Amino acid sequence: MAIAYTPPICIRVKVMQVICLDCGMSVDDYVDYCPKCDNELGLQHDGSTVTVDIAHQGERVSEALEKMQKEIDAARKGVAESIRLVVGSGLIRDEVLLVLRDLQFRADIKSFESESGNAGAVLVRLK
Repeated sequence: MAIAYTPPICIRVKVMQVICLDCGMSVDDYVDYCPKCDNELGLQHDGSTVTVDIAHQGERVSEALEKMQKEIDAARKGVAESIRLVVGSGLIRDEVLLVLRDLQFRADIKSFESESGNAGAVLVRLK
């Protein structure tokens, strides 16, 4: 009985690229340090703030927390320094503050604070 030959399957994987803000070199997004200037890519930022509303489209608390985590993860991969979460003034805000305390304790975020003059928004410093 003959065994049929199956050629190996080649799969192309598209790797995302990021640009080092210090030297301009384009590197794969899974690289932690720029090979040209040796700067830590995860700490680079352009000083911008991303604003996301997680509480005013009828979200339940669990949905708002899930949305917050996705947005924080996405913003950490980008070049923004901070993310501004619009959380309202109710139960979602209280739960968001508890989760942010935990994220800060685990060093997933640098810091957070309620926006002055607007208790329904929280500014989270990522980098």
